[in-house]
Amino acid sequence: MLQLLRVDLDKQNYFFEELSPDYAKLGGRALTSQIINREVPATVDALDSQNKLIFAAGILAGTNFPNSGRLSVGAKSPLTGGIKEANAGGNAAQKLAKLGIQAIVLEGCAHGLTTLKIDSDGVSFIKADPLKGMGNYQIIEELKKEHGGKVSIISIGPAGEKKLKAASISITSPDFHIRMAARGGLGAVMGAKNIKAVVIDNQGSKKVEIQDKEKFKTAVSKFTKGVLAYPMIEALKVFGTPVLVNMINSLGCMPTRNFSVGQFDSAQQISGEHIAELMDKRPNSVADHKCMSGCVIGCSNVFTDEKGEVIVSGLEYESIVLTGSNCMVDDIDIIARINRACNDIGVDTMDVGAAIALAMEADILAMGDGKGALALVNEIREGTENGLMIGNGCKATGEKLGSKRIPQVKGQGLAAYDPRGLKGTGTTYATSAMGADHTVGNAIPNPLSQYDPSSPEGQWEMSSFLQIYHAAIDSLGICLFASLPALDFADLQGHMVQGVAAMVGETLDEDYLKQLGIATLKAERQFNTKAGFTKEDDRLPRFFRQEPLLPSGNVFDVSDEDLDKVNAF
Repeated sequence: MLQLLRVDLDKQNYFFEELSPDYAKLGGRALTSQIINREVPATVDALDSQNKLIFAAGILAGTNFPNSGRLSVGAKSPLTGGIKEANAGGNAAQKLAKLGIQAIVLEGCAHGLTTLKIDSDGVSFIKADPLKGMGNYQIIEELKKEHGGKVSIISIGPAGEKKLKAASISITSPDFHIRMAARGGLGAVMGAKNIKAVVIDNQGSKKVEIQDKEKFKTAVSKFTKGVLAYPMIEALKVFGTPVLVNMINSLGCMPTRNFSVGQFDSAQQISGEHIAELMDKRPNSVADHKCMSGCVIGCSNVFTDEKGEVIVSGLEYESIVLTGSNCMVDDIDIIARINRACNDIGVDTMDVGAAIALAMEADILAMGDGKGALALVNEIREGTENGLMIGNGCKATGEKLGSKRIPQVKGQGLAAYDPRGLKGTGTTYATSAMGADHTVGNAIPNPLSQYDPSSPEGQWEMSSFLQIYHAAIDSLGICLFASLPALDFADLQGHMVQGVAAMVGETLDEDYLKQLGIATLKAERQFNTKAGFTKEDDRLPRFFRQEPLLPSGNVFDVSDEDLDKVNAF
């Protein structure tokens, strides 16, 4: 039976507790959102010690179910003022589950900068003064030397220590590359609690218990075969998520020049195809890197320079577009170095990329100046006025600069899909409790469906369906790309449900995923309502309705009445 690990940072003690009826059989986002809704005062400042920071393994974590190792991080967000869950790959979730821990709940505030070590003996509180000010890459190397090469490391960079609103949390992959729980400023919450790092060591722990091993084995096999047979998976294996660059650009929906244009003339220079060509020539590049054990896709990468030195892993679509085309930067090597700097400093590439574009519009640096953008990111570490500005994200940057066009909802910058052409995604941006977040319900067309993303009609139904589905997927701990085939092939959803049923030894309703997703969304909406959010917060910035997107001429014209129907439980 998995337990909660509650850590009292004020008193430097901890205790394990059985999952209460309210939290039983939950994991990932479902568990973080329920705990926050029930235990965190909704009106408290996000950086106050009353806020809680939660690291939750998914329901299927620690098993060999494909791609089930994502870690959910939850808290009240300093960026949005509402509830937030950010998740990432890596091996932390699997190690927690194998230690018998469903989630860690950090409460209060440590009295000095602290590293927590969690292993089969319990929790150790280690002074982290030597790590003060370090970036994530150096932290990882230092903690590997101290604790060995079989641990997982969760850490924050200087941005988290400075409590900047776009601060993110780093989580290591099995081979110690960085993955980011990037959105919502949760790194600032970790910094406010004076936690620099969490080291997880599951050596000597037992395997996760499966109640019906044969049934589970069958579910794993069928789900794996279904995922690998899906047409898009082969492209992800070869090109990774940057395969989306040419796809979204061809739709005229790729954010360019601060969301003023939907197509980038130099898209080919930052595309997955071009990246693959470069990596094929460069030593030590890896095109199909797996960020977690049990991954059957390998959509990540290890991007190196011409000498074979690693620049960053992984170089993903969102980072490429928000720091690339959105800033009119077409040098993929500079984009990769901006990505690395963001990872090291510990900030969200999306919110910071949007902030850089606003700074460019305000003539702080020239539009398209990639080297200037990299220097500006490094100013976050230095703590300059402009560095701290962009480190607080695009809303803070736009407001300080007096910008008229700030691409954000509930304080969080839009992801890399323009809502005027992808109106289902725009509906999700507007109505999600999380702010403008694509992973909670991204509606993009595919050849297997008749869905029209440019029509204003029917988008609330699509967004509602996807928000419910992805809330459930985030709760299982399954990655987004492994879950995509199940949107087109319902039998794969059944295999996921059967996997959970076999794991817990119970018969689950065929609507299990829907019920899990709805319960999670209800908790999130309840928290935001208590925090003071209203339907007026479920809107896109006005310029998306007024300014036609070039070259299509589309505007976001989903009605307010339809927006109010989304997840109106």
